[in-house]
Amino acid sequence: MQLNQAFVQLPYRFDATRLRAEVDALDEELWLPHPSGLAGNSALPLVSHDGGANNDFVGCMQPTPALEQCEYLHQVLASFGEVIGRSRLMKLDAGAEVTRHVDFNYHWYTRVRIHVPIITEPEVTFYCDGNALHMPPGDCWIFDSWRYHNVVNRGRNDRIHLVVDTAGSSRFWNTVRAMEGTAPSMAIKQIDYQPGQKPELKTERFNSAPVMAPGEMDALCNSLIADFTGNSANDAATVKKY
Repeated sequence: MQLNQAFVQLPYRFDATRLRAEVDALDEELWLPHPSGLAGNSALPLVSHDGGANNDFVGCMQPTPALEQCEYLHQVLASFGEVIGRSRLMKLDAGAEVTRHVDFNYHWYTRVRIHVPIITEPEVTFYCDGNALHMPPGDCWIFDSWRYHNVVNRGRNDRIHLVVDTAGSSRFWNTVRAMEGTAPSMAIKQIDYQPGQKPELKTERFNSAPVMAPGEMDALCNSLIADFTGNSANDAATVKKY
C-alpha cells in the first residue's frame, strides 16, 4: 500500500514490558528461518494460513497455538478493530540487517504492515526512502513498503517486533490520514493489558480471488504506467512506445 510519506505513527501505545514477558515465554523452536534465507532474520507466526507454522501469504488466516498462549498479544491484535492477515513476531539478530528492497509481492498492493516494537534499542534503525527512524518499544508505526527500505540492528541484542498485516477499513485509513504530516490531529492512546480478556479477533478468510476483477486490473495497469512515465531516467522513446 502506497502512503503519502515514508513513516506514519499510529495513535496507539502498548505495554512493551508485558509483551516482552509473553514473547520470552514462547518456545525457541517456534521461530522459523527467513523464507529467502536472509541471515539473522527469523519469524514466529501468530496468525497464519490455517494457523500453521508457515509464512504463506494466501489462504484462510487463523491464530496459531503460539498466539493462543499470549493473552496480551491477542488483545493488541484485536485492538486495531481490523481484519487481520498474516501476522508474526519478527526477529532481527544483533549485528544483522534486512537488506534494501521493495515489497513487490501482490499481497502488498492492498495491505500495509503495522509494526509494534517489543524488544529494541536505539541502535536499531529503520530506513525508508532516505528517511531514518528508530521505533521505540511499545509504539505503533506503519511505513510505505513500495519505497526502498531496510533495517539495521547495530545493537547488542536481538530486535523483536510484532508485525501485523491488514488492508484496513475506512476508519483505519481515516486514522492514518489524521496522523500524517508534522501536526497529527489525534492523541496517542495507551492500550494496557486486561487480565482474563479475550476480545474477538477478525482474520482474513478469502484473500486471493481466482480471477482478478477488471477494475483492479485497470488500477494495477494505470499504476504501472504512471510509474514508468513519471521516471525521467527512462528512455523517452521506450516510454512512448509502451
